[in-house]
Amino acid sequence: MTDSLFRELVETAALPYRHCGRYAWHFAKGKLKGDPVFRHLLRRPLLPGAGRLLDLGCGQGVLMALLRAAAARHAVGDWPPDWPAPPSALSLHGVELSARRARLARAALGDSVVQGDIRDALLPPSDAIVILDVLLYLSRDEQAAVLARCAGALASGGVLLLREADAGGGLPFHVTRWAERLACLMRRQWHQPLVYRPAREWIVLLEDLGLAVTALPMSQGTPFANTLFIARQSNRTVQFCPSSGETVDASIP
Repeated sequence: MTDSLFRELVETAALPYRHCGRYAWHFAKGKLKGDPVFRHLLRRPLLPGAGRLLDLGCGQGVLMALLRAAAARHAVGDWPPDWPAPPSALSLHGVELSARRARLARAALGDSVVQGDIRDALLPPSDAIVILDVLLYLSRDEQAAVLARCAGALASGGVLLLREADAGGGLPFHVTRWAERLACLMRRQWHQPLVYRPAREWIVLLEDLGLAVTALPMSQGTPFANTLFIARQSNRTVQFCPSSGETVDASIP
């Protein structure tokens, strides 16, 4: 996809936020343009064409806005031939903790976003679950529990797309951590804990839930140390015990 076409797509995706205020509108454009994960999700056939997508910690819903804009553009035949078709029959849903961001998302996208805490929100059966830069705000036990619930909610053949900073990423990781700490201070979240893991630890955590994992660097064009973990169901079946925090292999011999 040419840069000009992608910029046009971003402008279209951000348009529903214009009536939500200048900040929401400019944030949507800046986030979609500057964060490489959004372009990657269009450039690679990672998302199913149909079913349910659940975006946990969706913010003001910019991923859903982008997918809607891409589907509309593809429907009129204006799509690069070397790019996969964007999801055209994927039901888009989001969960967002912040009441303000959830209101912005609903104002722009309708009732597809609910306010809730991903630690205990209802996770319906989903064909794709996306968690971008969210789990760092949870404790290690909470991270494991959320991922276990996601694995249990994935429909057959479903995919979990998780992005987090790689704590083993050297200087870029420290830049990532400093930038996030500054963002927390600007939001007046003075005492917000930030919990990071090395990429290998995320992989093991997902594999222990019976998922087959591919990890890709996802910081292109930025100074950060982010990794996208693409986790798909494997042939293993595991069960998560909330009381012990352990997973048990329940595969049938």
